[in-house]
Amino acid sequence: MLTKNAKSRLLVALITVTTAIMGLCYPLSDTTYRWHDSSQYTRVIVNAREGIETRPRQWFAQDKLITDYTIANADLIGRDKAVQEYKAGRDLLSSYGLAVGTYISGTTVMPESRETHWPWSVVPLEWMAAPSRYNGSWPDMDYRKLIDVTDPATRHSFQQGIKRLWEQTPAPVRFIDNAAIHRSAGKGQPWSSYCANIEEIRKIGESMGSLQIFNLPLHVGEMSDEETSQLIKAVGKGGILLEMPWHENIRKNPAATERARLRYRELLDAGMGIIMATPGTEPPQELVNWVRTWRKPTDHLYFAGVFWKAPDAKLYGAGALQ
Repeated sequence: MLTKNAKSRLLVALITVTTAIMGLCYPLSDTTYRWHDSSQYTRVIVNAREGIETRPRQWFAQDKLITDYTIANADLIGRDKAVQEYKAGRDLLSSYGLAVGTYISGTTVMPESRETHWPWSVVPLEWMAAPSRYNGSWPDMDYRKLIDVTDPATRHSFQQGIKRLWEQTPAPVRFIDNAAIHRSAGKGQPWSSYCANIEEIRKIGESMGSLQIFNLPLHVGEMSDEETSQLIKAVGKGGILLEMPWHENIRKNPAATERARLRYRELLDAGMGIIMATPGTEPPQELVNWVRTWRKPTDHLYFAGVFWKAPDAKLYGAGALQ
């Protein structure tokens, strides 16, 4: 039997926990998401920002996921106003049954004074440990530094910054931009080190109850077997977003197209989610037609869409990929 003092301590503990839960900006039910059935609706909204709340509710009737939502002019309207607008917008979108994610850069840091978004989109440079190492700066932005992903201590300091930001804004999904550059798409750092960083970030997110989606400049058909295995291990059951899912140079080359098809099947069969994000407001019909030839009904395969244009049922609706 509990003593009077023990009962008092237990009551205080329960009140503390209850208060903490009620104090969260978002309900606990808003912190879970699993890949939805892409056979029913293939659109995923990417890079949503202020203004999305003006879209009619029916535009989102079959949507399930917004990878990231942010107030992009927080520096102009002030942090308090940005926080209010963000919460109001996200609460509205969540009431539609949408999972709403947050945005963060996966390899860059910059001074806190340079941040213009809410929630913050980049780990502040001031949060990094003193001996951290860097691998140059972002093009035309000397103040925005690229972390050295080959250095574990730098990675872990950076990841603690991500965790700290994520703790401020619980969310069911995390969109991690600038996660890696594959040699097929440009010059970057070692692929194995990128994958180590991705895996470590993904595990942090999973421990907080979220699903992670990584944006990668990558031509999947140009990955080696080893690189593919590294990526599968790093991403796990999370996802990747590809801005060049079937580049023109690959589309014109039957051998390259077949390599891409085989790699897509390998990634999808491993349980990974893939979002194809081509330039423009909707996927080209030729891409949709090609995907139809090899997609399985159980694949977590989606096309990116924009929030300012009503979805085209021919491209995104139920059965569009059948």
